[in-house]
Amino acid sequence: MKKKKIIIWFLFFLLCIVVAFLALYSQRETILESAGRFMAPTGDHRADIAIVEGTDFVSTGSVEAGIDLLRAGRVKKIVIVVQRIAPAHRPFGINGDYPNVLGAKLQEAGLLQGDFRIIVVPVRTPITLKEAEFVIKELTPMRMKDAVLIASSFHTRRSYLCYSYFAAPLNIKIYPLAVFTENQSDKWWEDKKSRRTFGDETLKLVYYLAARHIPFKFSY
Repeated sequence: MKKKKIIIWFLFFLLCIVVAFLALYSQRETILESAGRFMAPTGDHRADIAIVEGTDFVSTGSVEAGIDLLRAGRVKKIVIVVQRIAPAHRPFGINGDYPNVLGAKLQEAGLLQGDFRIIVVPVRTPITLKEAEFVIKELTPMRMKDAVLIASSFHTRRSYLCYSYFAAPLNIKIYPLAVFTENQSDKWWEDKKSRRTFGDETLKLVYYLAARHIPFKFSY
């Protein structure tokens, strides 16, 4: 009798799992869309500056997003962040120092020298955390109250949390703005590269939280 009762409970538990799985599967697109919006937050914000986050280079799409904010009067200045790279690692075809080339291109696009600033950060691990610390320290003398952080797709959540971690004690508000230049924002799960990027960035976010590089919180 006891054995029969255990079997009944086991079958009931198995049925609950199947029902839960089917319910989740039927809502998979809604769940995946929400997960994508969480990892790549965006919004319509106004702030003192826009921080355009780059790596050893900065994408055209990200810079254009910053310029659009500037021209629309939503920010007063653009700050472009690039990593310090060795001459041999520069993209082929770019002569001279990349930050200088970048500055010249911004002026060709119609920006005045007072409209932008380029910050070159040293590469130290954990990279995003150390970059955010360096940039916020560099910008502190500006006495800004808020900033729009323009970052790449699903990397945006982790970048936003890192920047906010150092900005919050200074009463600086960070607003995230994800820009999709390589990955697919609409139905990202149908694109192989977008799935891989989402997975990689989710794992990195979990690592940053587990390693206590940043507090266990998802918003500021």
